[in-house]
Amino acid sequence: MADKKVVKSFMWGALTGAVTGAVSALLLAPKSGKELRKDIAVTAQKIGDKTADAGRQAGAAVQSFAKRTSEVASEAKQAAGRFVTDIRSYKGAESESKEKAAESSAIQSTEEEETYVAK
Repeated sequence: MADKKVVKSFMWGALTGAVTGAVSALLLAPKSGKELRKDIAVTAQKIGDKTADAGRQAGAAVQSFAKRTSEVASEAKQAAGRFVTDIRSYKGAESESKEKAAESSAIQSTEEEETYVAK
């Protein structure tokens, strides 16, 4: 989390520095008012285009991330469902095994009693 803050702070600082430098260069350059206004308009247009491109790229990245996150969540849900099914079938097999063991023990006890009574 701290790394994201550092990167975000750096990016804002770099952006602020670039804008400040561009404005200073335009205002301090020895040009006529008409040329200066034209340069400012061209620079503003370029910045607007770059900002729009960055926004589109960010939007595409967010959509891609959301899609992948949804896929991973779906896969995790399916895996959890399979795990629960496996556990339930294991418990069911274990219960059947215990029932058979109890039945076998009961039959054996009955046979032992019959053998004892017969003697």
